[in-house]
Amino acid sequence: MRANMGDTEQKVRLGIGSAAAATAVWAPLSYKWKGILSAIAFSGLFTGTTRFSPLKRVFAGK
Repeated sequence: MRANMGDTEQKVRLGIGSAAAATAVWAPLSYKWKGILSAIAFSGLFTGTTRFSPLKRVFAGK
């Protein structure tokens, strides 16, 4: 996997992933919303850590 995002996008994804994870853990939400936030957190943290986004590759053609 080649990195297909820059430093700024990586930091934004890590920030959003961290915020979503913290909200899913500590906010008094229903299980449905905790699941949605957990999926967003996993996606943001995974793509931010690996600097590779499969969807960006498909839509940007890189």
